[in-house]
Amino acid sequence: MLVQMLTVLLNIILAPVLIAGWGTGHPMGVAGAGLATTLSIGVGVVLLALYFVKLEKFVVFDSKLWAPRFDTWNRILRIGLPAGGEFALMFVYMAVIYSIIRPFGSAAQAGFGIGGRVMQAIFLPAMAVAFAASPIAGQNMGAGLFERVRATFRSAIVIGSSIMLTLTLLCQVKPDLLVGVFTQDPAVIAVAADFLHFISWNFVASGIVFTCSGLFQALGNTIPSLLSSGSRFLTFVLPAFWLSQQPGFTLRQLWMVSVASVGSQALISLWLLFRQFAQRLQPAAAPT
Repeated sequence: MLVQMLTVLLNIILAPVLIAGWGTGHPMGVAGAGLATTLSIGVGVVLLALYFVKLEKFVVFDSKLWAPRFDTWNRILRIGLPAGGEFALMFVYMAVIYSIIRPFGSAAQAGFGIGGRVMQAIFLPAMAVAFAASPIAGQNMGAGLFERVRATFRSAIVIGSSIMLTLTLLCQVKPDLLVGVFTQDPAVIAVAADFLHFISWNFVASGIVFTCSGLFQALGNTIPSLLSSGSRFLTFVLPAFWLSQQPGFTLRQLWMVSVASVGSQALISLWLLFRQFAQRLQPAAAPT
């Protein structure tokens, strides 16, 4: 955590130096932003490597154990690839939105970009709860304590939903306060604030989706999570493209379709998770 915090601080320091040329007189613009991120992450990798080699006491390198174990690779890929596919789908959804709002001009694109980043930032507390639920539930899954797995899910849902509900109220009352820190352009603020005002109605549903995804990882089967994310092709991508071709199409219509699609995804995730609970959380038969 300390190394990650250091990389963020280093990125903050390098960004104005490389983007605007502070102290160097050689502004790099957008390329400087990318270089600042790359350099800060590189420093983080080096620091973690030094820590692991010099200071770590419990885990060490042992070249004798480096022979590939393909059964383990297979298990890792079965869990990791579907989870990675979720992030690939998120990229696709973002690309679709930017493609649809392009005719509305740069102010709309900037407003959506800022609003989306603010939304991701305020999601962090709920995402932290969902990600913490995964190892806790996974540990109890491995120990055969299935009631604790269900209890972990219930607690994560209650805590995450409470956080998300609080954030929903904030975005309903004063969304422009969250946006005004990043821009003073009235047109951009209007788009970003309107986006947060509408999209906040799916915050609780998003928290449910995060929690279900964490529990799918704990159960060792992430394919249902990928199916849940993929359902948004039917509930968001297709309706959004169709609406964008209709006369009188507005950004608010796009935000409302997004809210509906996330609500649908939350219901699908819950249904798939309860199916997994029924299949995997059955007590073993008593020995004869």
